[in-house]
Amino acid sequence: MESRCCCGRMDESILCACIRHPMRMALSDKSLAYGLLRIALGLNFAGHGLIRIYNGSAQFAATTAEHLAKSPLPHGLVLGFSFAIPWIEALLGLALIFGALTSVALAGGAIFMMALTIGVTANQQWDVAGQQLVYSLIFFVLLFHREHNSLSLDSLSGGKRASSIQ
Repeated sequence: MESRCCCGRMDESILCACIRHPMRMALSDKSLAYGLLRIALGLNFAGHGLIRIYNGSAQFAATTAEHLAKSPLPHGLVLGFSFAIPWIEALLGLALIFGALTSVALAGGAIFMMALTIGVTANQQWDVAGQQLVYSLIFFVLLFHREHNSLSLDSLSGGKRASSIQ
């Protein structure tokens, strides 16, 4: 969809290019909805990661490894990945909040959800696997509709280059 500035001129960026209103945003409802969903997902992920880091990633890793002790997954792999989980969540969340490297963050988040799903299905936590599928669906929808990613650092920096994984 084309975006136009407040004066009707074509404008590819989030900022109005007209001389009378140089800082007024030209934002469609789709771009606003996209931005709100991307930021909400980012807040969820950043919240998970930052709180786990604050409380101690070693404690989180030990608890997670203990929960997965009866699964067929190797303990060392579970423990090692569990140390990384809070940091991955925090980085993905912050990237999504700010809309920085959005395509990379969304694809990375989808792959991250697949890795988490391996753990919960190996532990036969089917309810959690279902919840993770919802996250995966949101990652898919956001990646599929990335052309509406106007409220982002990617957009301000000419982000088609910066955030594209084509």
